[in-house]
Amino acid sequence: MVIAIDFDGTIVKNRWPEIGKMRLLAKPIVKWLQKRGHEPILFTCREGDYLDHAYYFLKANGIEFKYYNENTEKRIEQYGGDCRKVSADLYLDDRAFFPGWWAIPIVVLRMEWREKRERRNHRKDGER
Repeated sequence: MVIAIDFDGTIVKNRWPEIGKMRLLAKPIVKWLQKRGHEPILFTCREGDYLDHAYYFLKANGIEFKYYNENTEKRIEQYGGDCRKVSADLYLDDRAFFPGWWAIPIVVLRMEWREKRERRNHRKDGER
């Protein structure tokens, strides 16, 4: 699953243009998502030097993303290009409904379960 994650206000407390303190549970949940095989993308309004500062802050705190404000290689291939909008299955952003990092494993596990069930039903339908 591709998961777009905002930086200011979501991973860190919002102190724009500075970088705020890391939010409780942000690091372990991002790591947990990566261990489960999900592809998190840092999806932020930061660009240029501001994005570089976020990148180095995350790296210093043991969080690395493969993608920063860009689509995954698989999605670029799927859609024939890398448009401005990041394509994701889940968006985590403090400006949208975001109950907190504690709720993310519940949401993700439910989405994984639904995806598994749909694949299983699709296989059964193909057998009929």
